[in-house]
Amino acid sequence: MKRLIEKEMLLLGAPTGRLGYAQMVCAIELIMNGSRVISTTHELYPQVAALCGTKPARIERNVREEIRAIWDYGNQERLDSMFYNRDKYPPGNKEFLYTIAKHLEQQIAL
Repeated sequence: MKRLIEKEMLLLGAPTGRLGYAQMVCAIELIMNGSRVISTTHELYPQVAALCGTKPARIERNVREEIRAIWDYGNQERLDSMFYNRDKYPPGNKEFLYTIAKHLEQQIAL
């Protein structure tokens, strides 16, 4: 599953040399392994932080910065196909992570 997530992140144009990249992959993997929507602040970030050896607040910031980089410099056509009514401003962390996770789950189901 991790390889599929990393492939999608590369297709989106995610800069791989940043901490947010690995943390985002980990977060999406946790979302896809779970069966329900969870609180990003109280459940997801602490889980990712424990796996990555850092603090939840850093996970939140790094993911937000990674999303901003993807939104500004990534594959615009692919983003347009995933995020309808795309605005100038990127979606929030939770919306972005769950949209990517659901997109990948649909690809697996096909």
